[in-house]
Amino acid sequence: MIPLMVNRLLFLLLLTWIALSGNWASAWAQSKINYKVIPNLQPMKDNEPTPEFTLATPEGKKISLKDFRGKTVFLNFWASWCVPCREEMPAMERLYQEFKDKNFVVLAVGVKDRKQDAINFIKELKLTYPIAFDPEGQVGLLYGAWGLPTTYLIGPKGEGLARAWGPAEWYSPAARKLIKELVDGNK
Repeated sequence: MIPLMVNRLLFLLLLTWIALSGNWASAWAQSKINYKVIPNLQPMKDNEPTPEFTLATPEGKKISLKDFRGKTVFLNFWASWCVPCREEMPAMERLYQEFKDKNFVVLAVGVKDRKQDAINFIKELKLTYPIAFDPEGQVGLLYGAWGLPTTYLIGPKGEGLARAWGPAEWYSPAARKLIKELVDGNK
């Protein structure tokens, strides 16, 4: 009887410690998210801060990753000559339209592309989410975007959540559910 009481007491102490520790709720919520619903999306184990950067938009204004703190960021590296990029970007636009009012943003970074080709590409696909240019590919290399497209999901504090190399079905029911879970956890 005494060992059973000791086990219950230890269990209650453990639950109390978990409840009183700082980020248990967000850590627990993050662990519930199944990033593998997108076949090539891999969770980032350490959730370390992602590298900061500032790049120019098509209009020549500066845009920084830190401009989107407080939001879930869908960071996508692409190029106008990349066929899989062309195929996935309309789905990214639909995803952006669905979640942009829920602390979610798509930030697309054109890598090693001629500016006019990239601008024509953006106009042709009628993309409305924020876009920046990385003409030398320095930010792409910083993120390990060796191939295109490469996508990172970044949490509201700038922490890396998951990454995907290659195209994905970004407006599939599974992807939409994943983004909904992420933005719901940010509130």
